[in-house]
Amino acid sequence: GTSTTGDPAELASAVAVLDAHVARVGGADLYAATEEATKAVDVMVRSNDIGGTLEECLARSDGVWEVCVMPHMLNLSAPLGIRFKVRYSLEGGKIRSDVRFRGPGGIGRGWLSSSGRVEPTSRTDHDGAAIDLVFERFWIDLEDGEDPKDFADCVSAVDGAIDAIGRLGFLPSFAFFPVHFFDAKSGTCVFEFPPLRSNIAAKRVGDVDDKLAFE
Repeated sequence: GTSTTGDPAELASAVAVLDAHVARVGGADLYAATEEATKAVDVMVRSNDIGGTLEECLARSDGVWEVCVMPHMLNLSAPLGIRFKVRYSLEGGKIRSDVRFRGPGGIGRGWLSSSGRVEPTSRTDHDGAAIDLVFERFWIDLEDGEDPKDFADCVSAVDGAIDAIGRLGFLPSFAFFPVHFFDAKSGTCVFEFPPLRSNIAAKRVGDVDDKLAFE
């Protein structure tokens, strides 16, 4: 449910700061994250305000979300010259993750994709709001178009291997995400990546395309 702490005015200001940041840098770009934007996300995390019950939160989460603050990804990839763009599409309990990647000097580029479902966590050792992501398909698109291909359009021996490895290697610890903040009005969500204790902020950037396939 909702458990708000801190000053409501400070929280509203933090949401406004993140909105202004995303507008200023031209969209959700985790490599453009500033100290001010990261501090705003910290305020949201401390508020622990998801605007209702987790079920209500999930019911209002349909749409396309793109990550604008992701410290662990920034810190791990930037020194190597690798860049990622992380996008989540949610619809009726289904989720699709599409991560655009570009290697140093543009060598090695494309999309890493997975799809499955999102649901309230089944874990009993966590008190706050949290979700489980249950991914069932994994594939790669090496053409680096502006939009990723669907699984059915990427069927090959390589993709079959990626799908099989993904199914075997998707560890439960990577499927569990505490949710610290959700605001449907501003289209803002902050959740945690527990293995690295990293808080991730995403902004809703639009509706799911009717042609997008989740399977």
